[in-house]
Amino acid sequence: MNFPLRTLTALAVAYLFVASPKVHALVSLEDGRDHVFVDGTFEMGYDSNVFTNAQHKGSFLYEGSLSTEFTRRAGLIGVNGTVSLEYARYSAFRAQNFQDPKFAVEFTKQTGRTTGSVTVNIQKENRADVTVNTRDVSWNYDVGLNIQYPVIERYTISGSLGYDKVAYDNTKLFTDQQMYTANLFLYYVLNEQRDLFVNYRFRDTVESTNAYYIDNSVTAGVSGRVYGPFNGSVQFGYQARSPYRDPNNHDSTGDLSASGSATWNINRRLQLTGNLSRDFSTTAQAESIQVTSAGLTFQDSIAANKSATLGANFGENRFLGLDGIIEPQGIRRVDWFYSLSASYYYMLNEHLKINFNYIYYRSYSTLAYAEFPRQQINVTLSSHW
Repeated sequence: MNFPLRTLTALAVAYLFVASPKVHALVSLEDGRDHVFVDGTFEMGYDSNVFTNAQHKGSFLYEGSLSTEFTRRAGLIGVNGTVSLEYARYSAFRAQNFQDPKFAVEFTKQTGRTTGSVTVNIQKENRADVTVNTRDVSWNYDVGLNIQYPVIERYTISGSLGYDKVAYDNTKLFTDQQMYTANLFLYYVLNEQRDLFVNYRFRDTVESTNAYYIDNSVTAGVSGRVYGPFNGSVQFGYQARSPYRDPNNHDSTGDLSASGSATWNINRRLQLTGNLSRDFSTTAQAESIQVTSAGLTFQDSIAANKSATLGANFGENRFLGLDGIIEPQGIRRVDWFYSLSASYYYMLNEHLKINFNYIYYRSYSTLAYAEFPRQQINVTLSSHW
């Protein structure tokens, strides 16, 4: 007898809920130094705009995931590893059904003067991309090295090296990319509540067409107590993007750079978080864009087993170079967007919880095809062992 994948996942979640022993980890080995966790989710919902464009094509869908996580805390090096499978089934667009695997491993060193980590991630991703107004499917490969070294009592140096590769299934429509990134941070301990830091970032984005972009940015910021009751990390600075071997982009672009997130714990129940970002990016169709976004999230931890969240975000995607010019009008493509979200979380017991989520997304654009509303409603059942 053949069962559909969503049914198998739902049965797996139900089995974990009913049959598994009441322990923090599903399996503990080596006197508690090694742990194995299992997570399962099953989701039902509706997406009013599956392809995020002006054609407004919607569908009911089933989604789910099943993952196993291994952690080891023994000796000098700690290990975190995850293997998971995500799937979706669309009632109206069966060609968009997917089963996407993901593999992730992290090696960490948290003792001694020099600390850091090495990360490796491989995953297949199927997503609705608002910058190209359709769905794209890709294999993503990420490798990272992170190091932190305290120079003296008040000064700490940290840095990272990263390599990312995106390989699209549809190479006729999308352009494969490779990205090389290097970051260098210098932290200064101002007082017990606040650190100041300076960050230099280098990024090289290489397209399969042999065109590439060099990004340089210098920012300064604060972490810890950002301002008043807000705690987090915020940085501002300047960034420049220089294109090479791209016939549609010749001129360098420079502008403000910003990123960060800060949270105000109003009281034991209420929490307000603000976030902002301004950075250069490259679309799946090798178009250079500048992305600006900001938002607020309000959370009410009603009780130990339930909470409610409200969110609002807004921003702009500005398309750069000749690729960003809409013909025959000769105007530049600029997308303005905002989103509103509401969710309710309820923990049925130690291992099982349910989420109700609603998201409304609205895009306005100088390109008519990129103007659209989108609503997403879903109910998610998840279990952790």
